[in-house]
Amino acid sequence: MHALKPIFICMFLLITPTILRTDYEESNWLIQYIDENPWSTYNYASNISAISLNRPLSRYSFRAGGSIGEYQVYLYLKKLLESWSLETKVDEFNFIEWSIYDEPNITITIENETETTRIYPVHYTFGTPDEGLIANITYLPLPSKFSYDPLPENLTLIWNTTNISNKILLIGREVLFNADWSDKFFSKIAEERPLAVLYMWATDEFKNFPMFFSSTGGRRYPLYRVYKLPVAWIPKNLIAKILNALEQNKTVIGRIRIPIKESSGIVRNLMATLSGKDASKMLLITAHYDSVMTPALSDNAAGVAGVLELAWAFSRAVREEKYVPPINITFAFFTCEEAGLIGSAKFIEMHKKQVRDSLVGVINLDTLGSYKLQVSIARMSLRYLWREVYIHDVVTKIAKSMGVEIETFEDVIHSDDSTFSAPTSVYELISTWWPDFELNFSDVVPRPAVMVGSWPYLPWQRDSEGRVGWIHTPYDNVTSTVMYDWVDPNRLELQVKVIGLSVLEILEYYEEESSNKLIELELLLGLSACIIIAVIIIIMISRREKSKLI
Repeated sequence: MHALKPIFICMFLLITPTILRTDYEESNWLIQYIDENPWSTYNYASNISAISLNRPLSRYSFRAGGSIGEYQVYLYLKKLLESWSLETKVDEFNFIEWSIYDEPNITITIENETETTRIYPVHYTFGTPDEGLIANITYLPLPSKFSYDPLPENLTLIWNTTNISNKILLIGREVLFNADWSDKFFSKIAEERPLAVLYMWATDEFKNFPMFFSSTGGRRYPLYRVYKLPVAWIPKNLIAKILNALEQNKTVIGRIRIPIKESSGIVRNLMATLSGKDASKMLLITAHYDSVMTPALSDNAAGVAGVLELAWAFSRAVREEKYVPPINITFAFFTCEEAGLIGSAKFIEMHKKQVRDSLVGVINLDTLGSYKLQVSIARMSLRYLWREVYIHDVVTKIAKSMGVEIETFEDVIHSDDSTFSAPTSVYELISTWWPDFELNFSDVVPRPAVMVGSWPYLPWQRDSEGRVGWIHTPYDNVTSTVMYDWVDPNRLELQVKVIGLSVLEILEYYEEESSNKLIELELLLGLSACIIIAVIIIIMISRREKSKLI
C-alpha cells in the first residue's frame, strides 16, 4: 500500500489545477457598455428609419430590397461596423432592383372637376408607363362588418353585374383576409382583367386603421404577377369623393402614375465576424435591413439596431481584452427578407459548408421595441454540445430573471430564422413568389434557429392592456414613439440586454465544452503519466524482491 502512495499523489497533483480552473467569474461588462448610452440602440434604429424617409437619398421606395434607400442603409451599416474595427464581408447576388423615382399620384376627374393627390404603392408592385394609365374607376363593395362568412347574396349580385374589365378597380383590402371573398375577387380579375387595383379599408372594424403593406404585396398573388397590375393605396379623403360620385352614377376617371425603375441587379448581404478561440464553430446573430413601403422603425430598423449594439459591445470587449468568445460570432444583415427571405436563403446557398460544418445556432432579431418579448421555439438543440440546450429556453430564462415579460410561439415561416430551421418550406415559398429566381437548396438541412421579436405586431392585435402594434403601416415610425409609446427607447435597450445576455450564456456553454475537453485531455495525460510511474515503481519493487531472493 505504501508503494502506491506516489501514484495517488501524482493523480491529485495533476487533477487539482484543472478543478481550480473550472471556477469562472461572472462578468457584467455587457450591461455596463449598454448603460453608457441608454438610447444608443434606438438612435441606430431612428437613423435607419430617417434614411428611408430621406427623399433625395431614397426617393419614394423607402428601403425595399433592391432600392436606392436600401443601398444607402447598407452603406450606413458597413461604415459603422468598420468604425468598430470589425472586418466586413459583403455577399453580392442578382435579384431585383426596384425604385420609385418620382412621386406616385392619381388624378381623378368628376364632371370636369380635377384633383391630383399622392398615392401609396404596395411593396414590389408593378409600375405604370411614364405618362401614367387612364381609365374609369369602378368599385366592388364589401360587407360593412368584417367576418369570415361568404360574400352576401346582395353583394354577390353587385359583383356579378359590375364590369371591371380595363378599369381601375377600387376595393377594400379586407377582401384578402376572407378566403371566400378573395377567391371571388381573383376569379373576377382572371375573367375581366382590370388595369390597376386601388386599396382602401371598407369594413367598420378596419376603417380607422392606417394603410397596411404586406411583404411582396404586389407580387404575392399570381394574377398580380401575370397581369403586371399596378397596386396602391389611396388616401381616405379621396375615397369618400369617389364613392359619393359613383353612388350618384357619375363617371369617375382616374389617371394613375407609379414611376418605377425595375431591372435585374445587385443586392447585398453584409457580415462581420468576431473571431473566437475555436474558429471551427460559429454563432450567427442576424437581422434584415430591408423594409416594406413604410419607415419601418420596429420592422426592422430596431432589429438591425439590436445586432449593431451587440456587434459594438462584443467587439469593444475584445479590443479592451475583457472578453474573448469561445467560438466565432458572425453578425449578419440580410437583404430582401420582405421579398420572401431571399437574403438568408442566399446566405445559406453561398456558405453551405460553413452552415453544415460550423453553425451551432442562429438568433434572428426581427421587430423589437413593442410591448412583450417573444421568442420562437427552436426545433433543434444547439449543435456540438454534450447536453441538450434550446435557444428559446435560454432567452426565456434570461428574460424572466430580468423581469421582462416573454412568451414563446411556434410557426414555420415568419422571418429569416425560418430559412435555417425550415429550409424546404422557405424554398417552396421563394419558388412561388419568385419562380425565375435561381436558388440551389437541394442539399440544405435544418439548423437550430429562433426569432426574438416583440408583440403585438399589428393594429388589429390587442394585448391584455389594449395596446396594438404598427408594423407594415406608416405608423411604424419615430413619431409613434411619443404618440403611441411605440418602440420606447428604454424598452428597446432592455430587450437588447436580454438578447445579449442570452448570447453570453450560450457562448458560455461552448466555453465549458472546451474546458471539459481540456479536463478530459489533462485527465488522460495525467492518468497515462501515473500509469507509467506505477509501472516503473512495480518494476523497481519486483527487481528489489528478486535481488533479496538471490
